[in-house]
Amino acid sequence: MFKYKTIVSSKTLTNRANHLPVEGGALNAGYTSVDALCMISNLLGRHGLTYNEDWWWDNFTSYGTPPDYDGKGCLYNIRLEFKNPDHICLLKLIESGEKIK
Repeated sequence: MFKYKTIVSSKTLTNRANHLPVEGGALNAGYTSVDALCMISNLLGRHGLTYNEDWWWDNFTSYGTPPDYDGKGCLYNIRLEFKNPDHICLLKLIESGEKIK
């Protein structure tokens, strides 16, 4: 949808387990990837970006084998696309320690 692309690891965004420790639930995508995408949406929204206008989530790809695999479920790369390449730098705020509330 947008020209400028980047990938963010879920490992820098959330430590939420991918699945509940009990059977059941209907979230086939897993909790880790969804939680991480919510964190990204929150951060970008707080800085004035609007989903589908300024940025777009393209897909998740899972990765990880011990020791990268965190024992809670898969880790994910989250592919994002941006209209403005300057907006990609907002994702660096996560690495610099900005708290996502």
